[in-house]
Amino acid sequence: MTRVRRAARAARALVLGAALAIPGAASADNLYWFAPLPPMPERPGRPYIGSDDFMDLFSPDAPWQRAARHIQVFKLYGEWVLGAATDGQLKQVLADLRRRGISVGVEGGPLKADGCGADVEGFAQPQWARIAGRIKAAGGTIDYIDMDEPYYFAHFYDGPRACHWSADTVAREIGPFIKELREEFPNVVIGDVEALTGQADAGAYRAWINTFREINGFALPFLHMDVDWRRSAWPQEIKSIEEHGRAAGVQVGIIYSGNGADPTDAIWLANAGERVKRYEIDSGAHPDHVLFQSWHDKPDHLLPETAEFTFTHFIDQYFTDKARLGYVSSPERNLAYGKKVTVSAVDGRHIAANAVDGDPATFWSAGGFPPQWIEIDLGRPCDIKGARLITSQTPAGPTTHEVYGTGPGTGGAWQLLHRFQGDTADGQALDQTWRPPVIGIERIRVVTTRSASWGLLARNRDHRQ
Repeated sequence: MTRVRRAARAARALVLGAALAIPGAASADNLYWFAPLPPMPERPGRPYIGSDDFMDLFSPDAPWQRAARHIQVFKLYGEWVLGAATDGQLKQVLADLRRRGISVGVEGGPLKADGCGADVEGFAQPQWARIAGRIKAAGGTIDYIDMDEPYYFAHFYDGPRACHWSADTVAREIGPFIKELREEFPNVVIGDVEALTGQADAGAYRAWINTFREINGFALPFLHMDVDWRRSAWPQEIKSIEEHGRAAGVQVGIIYSGNGADPTDAIWLANAGERVKRYEIDSGAHPDHVLFQSWHDKPDHLLPETAEFTFTHFIDQYFTDKARLGYVSSPERNLAYGKKVTVSAVDGRHIAANAVDGDPATFWSAGGFPPQWIEIDLGRPCDIKGARLITSQTPAGPTTHEVYGTGPGTGGAWQLLHRFQGDTADGQALDQTWRPPVIGIERIRVVTTRSASWGLLARNRDHRQ
């Protein structure tokens, strides 16, 4: 998912604060899925191998007993089942899930390339016969299939070997796949996961729910949404799909994830947690399905659930007190999170609050060239150990960002704390640590005095209280 824009001075996020804790409980009627990335060979577009301790999940004494009790479906990637897993590993996984009473799900593309679609996500036929054969040979069955974005990649995708099929054609092409898999696994439930991005908006997926039923004579059992977190109104979009789905008899779910570029497990999980809170606490949403899933480099560590920054701890915390997810529990205490912010200018929907929402997928843009500034009121004097600015700029080039602070520690005067100076590029993290900490800072101002682009920050983030 690419952003094409002329870079304005933007603040993606200024991280300096913590969120309020609001207790939340999950509905017992929901379906919860777990889908960490297993170790697989590196390939173009995936220069990493998956979670280090994936296979450690599948032993009777694996330290995720509480989290496992909340999971109804464990989703395996078709690519892993197809070739990355050994026979012994596949047997171990299936036997342990059966022992735990957790259903087996598999994700993969249902479409067959025919003059288009070759090497395009969503087009994985005829590999499903081999996937089904390996599952059966290992003594297992497939309970759920999550079709991997067939509508998005057959209809909206505009890259090499794109098909540009109509929604009717996509729905018609899926029909034979469902028939074949039900012959192999009569009780399998086959639903769909799709990407909410670009022109593939909420209206498109409401229409897709209708089209699928009209063409095939039955409804999709479920539709899972893979969200482009840069969409400012994504909670409202997903809620509208949920409402339409319930009226049409389709359960709608959401995948919670961090970002592909997140450098640590803690940051990936913090970003995923902020999205949980924004959707289920702030928006009051109640998704039918919740998927704890990663296809990114992070998290490396799934276990144990008692360690603070593992994927299974995240799941356990979701059910214990989801308001404690996100940056409130991060080792990078985000002092700026949700704080009052003022800026020199704003470009359209790229509002100042985006800089302090803790999410690098959103950004503030001034909509003009330097000098531009952003100021955060921390609400109280704080001792600051470090700062991180994440840029959102196009084109790359020489920039200067000056970080100022004021408060009791400076006698009320603005004091230059650090000057970031040099060539920077989109998404680059600029870090500074102070030893000893800067004492008694109540407000932070970041001034961009030089840049080849507009004033933009993706996440303008002072942290580590």
